[in-house]
Amino acid sequence: MDYNHHGIIKNWKLLAEGEKQGLYECFSLFYDDLYRFGMSLYRNIELIKESIQNLFIELWSIRHKLGDVDNIQQYVFTIYKRIIYKTNQKNLCKDASNELNLEEVAPKYVSTDSYEAILIASQEDEHLKMRLLNAISKLTPRQKEIVQMRFYDCMSFKDIAHKTQLRERTVYNTLHNAVNVLREILISFLMFLLC
Repeated sequence: MDYNHHGIIKNWKLLAEGEKQGLYECFSLFYDDLYRFGMSLYRNIELIKESIQNLFIELWSIRHKLGDVDNIQQYVFTIYKRIIYKTNQKNLCKDASNELNLEEVAPKYVSTDSYEAILIASQEDEHLKMRLLNAISKLTPRQKEIVQMRFYDCMSFKDIAHKTQLRERTVYNTLHNAVNVLREILISFLMFLLC
């Protein structure tokens, strides 16, 4: 990702100070990379556009906290990943509750692949999702809780420690062990696929 570092810092500061111009400029500076990154995950144009809008709405609502951010790009993309996931889940729930027909619910893929290639890819994605859910089910309740807070809620180790009343080192070790469990299960699955 090739950013104008000075432009980001300047406009991020304006955003943190409550200047709408900073918000608009940050939107322009990040939009293309956010769009490409989102499409690499979901390939659903409407979902990605909605998620980018939701991201900047959230950034505006928490602008008073943004002055303390050290790595702006990492911060933005961490929040963005969580927002894409939540937006997709919300849309899936809405689609299911409205009992839409299959054509309305199907994701709008931007692809030149054949129908067969898309079908195979979706089956592989579904299989990987099932393996990931199975891997997560192997975690202890505490590990699941900490994974959720760290990767989905974007909480710092200090905040997690405060919320769970654990020491930061314990939080770090618990997360490290959880990631190792997930890594072992998923690596064995990938090795199975490659054989």
